[in-house]
Amino acid sequence: MSKKISISAPAEYQLLLCTALSLYADAAYPQGGSECAQVARNALMDAVTELEKGFAATGNTAQVSRRLRAHIKSAIHWYCEQEGKMEKLACLEKMLKGEVVSDEAASNNCDDIKTALS
Repeated sequence: MSKKISISAPAEYQLLLCTALSLYADAAYPQGGSECAQVARNALMDAVTELEKGFAATGNTAQVSRRLRAHIKSAIHWYCEQEGKMEKLACLEKMLKGEVVSDEAASNNCDDIKTALS
């Protein structure tokens, strides 16, 4: 059985994370690519489904395979850069590390974390 990472997030960041993963999967691994690329694409799209179901069931927490951590990190960095949402990156990284992002921290874009990362 694969180990999971738990991601806790307010609704805004749940949507942001799932959107980032979906768009990254389409950009990095377009349909019709190599067999390996299609496996990676399917794994990311399955992760989006897992996250959406988990967030819907609990309201704020979902789990995904730890094996996808590097892909998820790449996806959130790519998405924030592409969409001009770099201010959201600190909260997304905090969530990926398994830390809880409160509504208050999210509304401040995790400024306390952003300063520490600089």
